[in-house]
Amino acid sequence: MNQKSIKTRIETKMVTMFKNQTALNFLLKHGHVYTCRIHRHKLGKDWVNDGRTRPKIADVDITFVKDVTQLEDLKPYVSKSGFRDLIEWNNAIGELNPRFAFGEVKNGYLYRVSIREVK
Repeated sequence: MNQKSIKTRIETKMVTMFKNQTALNFLLKHGHVYTCRIHRHKLGKDWVNDGRTRPKIADVDITFVKDVTQLEDLKPYVSKSGFRDLIEWNNAIGELNPRFAFGEVKNGYLYRVSIREVK
């Protein structure tokens, strides 16, 4: 896949799914959450749901925070992730992305998701 098609795919992503209820609940309660993803994500205005083909829950703004190359990179953001500690967050990442959890895949991306409007 060439760079242009990768860029187009990233820019046309239309929804951010929160399949982990802990992170979604934190977002809805506090208005923002930090989330670690294995793929680059569209920035700016977007919307969230809780799974494929599920209805919109809220309109959000997505901001890139940093590249993640090791678990410790997430430590300063744990209190805003919805998880009790780094181990719980890492386990949640691994449940949704078994190849990730800072094992086989060595890089990820940290984003801040902020609610604009709840539907």
